[in-house]
Amino acid sequence: MSVIYGNPIIAGGGGLELVANVADGATVTATLGSKTVTGVSVGGQARLKIPQEGKWTVSATNGTMVSAPQEVSVPATVDLALPSHVLNDTSWAIIKQMSDAGEGANFWAVGDCKEVTMNGKVSDGLTLTNYTTWVFIIGFNHNAEREGNGIAFQGFKATKNGKDVCLIDRFFNSSVPSGSIALRMNDSRTTVGGWKSCKMRTIVMPLIEAALPSDLQSVLKSTTIYTDNTGNGVAGVTPTSTDDKIYILTHYEVFGTVSPNTTNKESSYCKQYDYYAAGNDKRKYRSDLLANSVWWLLRSPNIPNGEMFRAVDYAGNPDAYYANSSAGVAPCFKV
Repeated sequence: MSVIYGNPIIAGGGGLELVANVADGATVTATLGSKTVTGVSVGGQARLKIPQEGKWTVSATNGTMVSAPQEVSVPATVDLALPSHVLNDTSWAIIKQMSDAGEGANFWAVGDCKEVTMNGKVSDGLTLTNYTTWVFIIGFNHNAEREGNGIAFQGFKATKNGKDVCLIDRFFNSSVPSGSIALRMNDSRTTVGGWKSCKMRTIVMPLIEAALPSDLQSVLKSTTIYTDNTGNGVAGVTPTSTDDKIYILTHYEVFGTVSPNTTNKESSYCKQYDYYAAGNDKRKYRSDLLANSVWWLLRSPNIPNGEMFRAVDYAGNPDAYYANSSAGVAPCFKV
C-alpha cells in the first residue's frame, strides 16, 4: 500500500491520475482487486497515481466519518462526501449526497435526530424567532415505487430523542378571526378538494418551508404523495398524486390500518412510515407547553362527515377534527 501526501509520487508504476475532492486531511483509498493506492487530501484534494486502467473503487475516511464507495474508471475526478454516523454532526448537503447515493440507511437509523433553528411566520397566530427544535428520520426510501427515493423526516422533537412535539398557534381551542391564516386545514368546515386544494397545503406548508434554515431548504425534494383529493365525505375515492416539499401524513401512514372513516383505497397508495410501524408513541405535545399533549392534523379527508379531516387525538388515537379548527401540525419532508 502506498500513502501519498501532497503532490503524489507514482504508485505501482502507473501514470493515470485519480483526483478526489474531499475534506482536508481525509485519507482516500482506491482499490482494484489486490491493488490499493492510498493518499491524504491536502487543501481539499487528493491526487493519486493509478497503476492500471479499470474500474477502481474509491472511498475516503476521516476519523469516524466514512464516505460511500464510488466506482470510477480512471483517469477521473470524483467528489467524496464524508458523513458522520451521528446525524446531527452531518451537514444537510452531505445528507443529500448520501440520500442520492442510496446510502442513508447504512449510516443512520429511523428515529435519528438533527437540530434545526426556525425563523418566520407560520400562521397569524405563530411567529417563530430562533426556535430551536429537532427533526427526525421516519423512513428511508419510503413507498419508493410511488413516491421515489429519499430520507423522510418529520418535525419535531423538543430535545434530541425527546418528546415528539408539533407546532401550535394561539388559535388552538379558540375561534379564528375571519381571514386569518391559522394552523388548520381550511377556512370553513369543508373537505372539498381534499389535500390538494386545502389551505394547509397551499398557504401554511409554504410558510413552514420558508421558516426552515436555508441549508435545509436547498436540499428539500419534491415528493409525489397520494391522498383522497375529492373529499366532501365521498366514499371509495381513488387517491391521486400531488408534488409537495412539505406535507403532513395520512391516517394510513401513521396507523397502518384501514379506517372506515377514510377512503378504503388509501392503503393501496400509502404505506405506514417505519417510525410508526416500530411502535413509537403517536402522541404529540405542544411545542409551547411540553406537559400537554395535543391533537395533530392528518391530510386524509374524513368520511362520511365531509366537514372534517382525520387527526390524532391527545392519547395518540385516530379521530377526526373540524377542517376550520386550529390544531397541531407535524410537517414532513424528504431529502
